[in-house]
Amino acid sequence: MGFKRFGKYGLSLLFCGFILHYITGCNRESINLREMSPEEQFAYAKRIFDKKDYYKAKMQFTVVVLNNPGHPIIEKAQFYLGQSHYYEKEYLLAAAEYEKLIQSIPQSPFVDDAQYMVGMCYYQLSPGYALDQEYTYKAITKFQQFLEDYPESEFRPLAEKRLTESVSKLAKKEYKTGELYRKMSMFSSALISFDAVLERYYDTEYADDAQYWKGECHRKMGQWEEAEKAFRDLISKYAQSDWVRKAENKLKEVMEEREKQSQEDSKEDKQ
Repeated sequence: MGFKRFGKYGLSLLFCGFILHYITGCNRESINLREMSPEEQFAYAKRIFDKKDYYKAKMQFTVVVLNNPGHPIIEKAQFYLGQSHYYEKEYLLAAAEYEKLIQSIPQSPFVDDAQYMVGMCYYQLSPGYALDQEYTYKAITKFQQFLEDYPESEFRPLAEKRLTESVSKLAKKEYKTGELYRKMSMFSSALISFDAVLERYYDTEYADDAQYWKGECHRKMGQWEEAEKAFRDLISKYAQSDWVRKAENKLKEVMEEREKQSQEDSKEDKQ
């Protein structure tokens, strides 16, 4: 009966009052937040944030946001609420707070920073390459969107770096899958993964590796024409690769095997 009478707005005020009571009751300096202006409340919260007391800062920024609807100060408070969660390593909660700012106040000067930080939240949640890469894909999407929307941002170099790292992780996962199949002599399955690396992640550090082992898989399967093409492509496209010398040697072997096979086929035809 009690909560239904309040509605969403009443619950927000009730929660805000609880937070205010908690902070004022726990603060030894007996800070009376109710007597502060919105700017003073934010300044107080920012001092706590700067002291790296992110747990307490979260509560105080929440007070500023809930207690001052429509006031310009909530733009900063909402962003730093996200920052407080981020530095507490509560990345999903942080992303949610940044998204609130992006969606509710799209004209805010903090929106570009918030978009970058959403990408960073998913980047931090991204696990090792062998595990599920849901958050890696999300990080890539967010960083790409950020770079498209804010090409002049000061965070562009960092976003590009994190984007490259995230894409490289996906490339590594695909490459390692191919490597596993190759070691199990499942060459057709290995080729699927190596081709995926070359098609989707051709500008990563795993591309030349995939190109070399693509040639080797074709060679192992006796597919001389495909093997020759794969090794020639490596030599021409990745001239600085450490695999080039090996590819040149393998190319000679392939051509010798191909010639040998051609001679044997010719003998069989004559018989």
